[in-house]
Amino acid sequence: MTNQSSENHRRVLAIGLDAAESSLIRSLVEAGEMPALKALIDRGSWSRVTSPTMFSSGAVWPNFFTGCQACDHGQYSIWNWDPARMALAYTDESRLTPFWKSLVETGTSVGVMDVPFAPFLGVSTGFEAHEWGAHSRVDGRVSVSGAASDVPNAFATHPFTDPLANVPQEPSEVGPFLDECIGGVRLRGDVVHHLISREHPDLTLVVFEEPHHAGHFLWHTVDPDLPMYADLSPEARPERTLADLYRELDHQVGRLVEAAGPETTVLVFALHGMAPSRGLPPVLEPLLARLGMTHIEQGINRRSTLATIKDRMPAPVRDLYRRLVPLARRSQWGKARLMPAYDWSRTRAFPLPIEQYGLVRINLSGREAQGIVPPEEYEQTCESIEAALRELSTADGRKVVQDVARPPRGQHAAGLPDLVVHWSHAAFESPAVVGGEEIPNIRREQTGEHAWDGFCIASGPAAADLTGEDIDGQDLHRYIVSALRR
Repeated sequence: MTNQSSENHRRVLAIGLDAAESSLIRSLVEAGEMPALKALIDRGSWSRVTSPTMFSSGAVWPNFFTGCQACDHGQYSIWNWDPARMALAYTDESRLTPFWKSLVETGTSVGVMDVPFAPFLGVSTGFEAHEWGAHSRVDGRVSVSGAASDVPNAFATHPFTDPLANVPQEPSEVGPFLDECIGGVRLRGDVVHHLISREHPDLTLVVFEEPHHAGHFLWHTVDPDLPMYADLSPEARPERTLADLYRELDHQVGRLVEAAGPETTVLVFALHGMAPSRGLPPVLEPLLARLGMTHIEQGINRRSTLATIKDRMPAPVRDLYRRLVPLARRSQWGKARLMPAYDWSRTRAFPLPIEQYGLVRINLSGREAQGIVPPEEYEQTCESIEAALRELSTADGRKVVQDVARPPRGQHAAGLPDLVVHWSHAAFESPAVVGGEEIPNIRREQTGEHAWDGFCIASGPAAADLTGEDIDGQDLHRYIVSALRR
C-alpha cells in the first residue's frame, strides 16, 4: 500500500552513515568514486556536523534524536554510572523520547530503521525496524512494526546477528569480515528500497551502521603505512579495503534517492567520523591505585555464580543461552565483571569502563551515595589526577595523553565522568609505563576510533536551509522537521 504524503508535509529521506569519515568521503567523491554523493553535493550543499565525540561516542545518537546534550538526557554509554547505587546501570532506551514520536502522533507517516540507542515505538503507519543490523545492540533482539513486519521472513538475516562477538581476531579473518560488512550494506539497501517503494513515508530515517562496525576493525586498510600498524601481517591487509564499503554505501544511497523521488529533500549525514588507533591503553586503574585514589576490597570475588557456570558451558549450550536470554538481561547479570569491588570508604576516584577514551569519576560527597571527597576538594582532586595523566610516558619516552576534557554539566549530569582522557598516537605505537611497569594495550585488533567531526549533505526542495552552515548534531533533527513542513 502506497502512502500519499499529506498536503502539509513534504517528503524527507534522511540517511545516516554511522561513523563514516568525512575526509575519506571527500577524497572518494573528488576521485569520482562516489557519484551518488557527488550528484547530491552538486545539487545541494555540504556542511560540517559537530557532536560530543570528544567525551563519548555513546551520546552522539541520543543527542541527535532527543535534541538534548548528554548532560540533559543522561546517556553516554551502554553502561552509565548510577551514583545513588554506586554501580553501573544498563541503558534503558525507553526513557528517551525520539523526535519522530511527536511526528507520528500528529499524523506524519514515518519509516525508521536502526537509529542507534533509540527506543522502539511500534509505529503502524510507515515502518520501523529496531536492531535489525545494529553495531551496538542494547535490547539484543530484532523488533519490527508496520510495513517492516515482513522483513525478517522476506529477507536474509543481516550479518550483524551478534556483531561485537564476530570481529576479526586473526589476520586471515579481516578479508571475510569486510565482505560481511559490505554484504550488510547491500542487504540494508535492498530492504529500505523495498519499504520506501511500497510505503513512501513522509519521513524515512535509515542508519547504515556498517561503516561504524567496519571502521573500528578495518581502518588500517585506509592508513596502512602508519607506525601503529607496522606489525600487522600481509593477511590483515586484504586487496579490498574500507573504501570498497564506502563505494557500496554510495551505490545504495543512489538507489534510495531514486526510489524516494525528485520532490524529496535528501539528507545524507554522519554525526561523527573515524580515525586511526590501535587498541586501548588500560592505564587508569594502575595509575589511580599508585596515586592512592582507589582501594579494592580484600577477599571480594566479583565473579557471579552465573559467570562461572557460563565459562564452563559447552559451546552449543552457551549459544542457546545467548539466543533465548535477551541481551539486556544477560548484561545485567554479567555486570559484576565490569568493575572491581572498590572500598568506597577509601576510594577518592575510580575509572569507569572504557570505550574509546579513559573515563574517571570522582567519589564526591553529596553526589555519590558513598562519596568521601568534600566538594571543596573536588577541583584539586581533578587537577592532581590530570597532572599525573599528563606526565605519563610511553616506553620510548613520548606522551601517552593528548588531552584531558571535562564533560558539560547539566540537569542529568550526575552519572557522567568527571575527566575524559584522550590518548596520543604514541600510545597506540608504544606501551604506556606506570610506576616503571609497561602496560600493553588491550583490544589491539581494534584499528579505528571515533573522530569528532561528521558531515551533512543536503539536496532537494528544503536544502537551502542547510547551505554552508556548521551544524550541531543535536540540532540536525530540527532541520529534518523543518524540511517536512516547508
